[in-house]
Amino acid sequence: MADIELGSGTGRHTVHRARELRTPWRHRSQEAGWDRSEDWWTPAVDALCEAHVVGDDLTGPCERLGEARARSGVGIGRTLADLDAFTRVIGLWRPPLPMIIALAEGWERGGRSRADCQDPLTGLADRAYLRTRVGELYRGAEDGVPPALGHRLVVLALDPSLDPWRRAARLIVLGHELRRFFTRGESVCLVNRSRIAVIAPDGPELPGELDDLREQTGWEHGAAVWSVPLPGTHPEAVSLLDALDGGGDRSGT
Repeated sequence: MADIELGSGTGRHTVHRARELRTPWRHRSQEAGWDRSEDWWTPAVDALCEAHVVGDDLTGPCERLGEARARSGVGIGRTLADLDAFTRVIGLWRPPLPMIIALAEGWERGGRSRADCQDPLTGLADRAYLRTRVGELYRGAEDGVPPALGHRLVVLALDPSLDPWRRAARLIVLGHELRRFFTRGESVCLVNRSRIAVIAPDGPELPGELDDLREQTGWEHGAAVWSVPLPGTHPEAVSLLDALDGGGDRSGT
């Protein structure tokens, strides 16, 4: 099978061969215990595959991979197991020490940068921010009624059967369009690599806005759109977010 090469500036990358590494790497990582397969892909994966194919030094891409894993909330143990899966796929018995050090240094830096609560791929607020923002809405209740009861959780969901790279591309575009659509201080957050959630104030105009969102942006990008009211208590809201992150049932408007 002929290689498809892409060349510019810093060198030529054998794109086809690099992409052939992704599937066995992902499968081996899943076998080693990766429990969020849809979150596995990141541009740093492609960078490491391409560097191996063209024979470049792997420490830089390993550092980038470590940073990406930390920013996504992946622990150092699973990050190291993921690197081990890669090195076994390329024929090494274990990761060389320089690759491990680079990965760990990237992971440490990525962990520090998580304070910005932003997903590096889409630019949206991350799931940790979503949970923090929901928790804030259940504090400071007046007359026993928390502000959360005046809000709805708007959800956009992509088909989880899409291949990870196409799904990631759609999420990037959706993130950009949603930030333009919601302009009144709503919180637009990435739940996982299939779902985006928006904390929006409830009101008489919201159903019509959601119809527009469903018929325009949702239809264009193949995303289902629905909303649910935030429940009466914070523990119930946490359960709702857990179900949403795990692919819970759709219900509501």
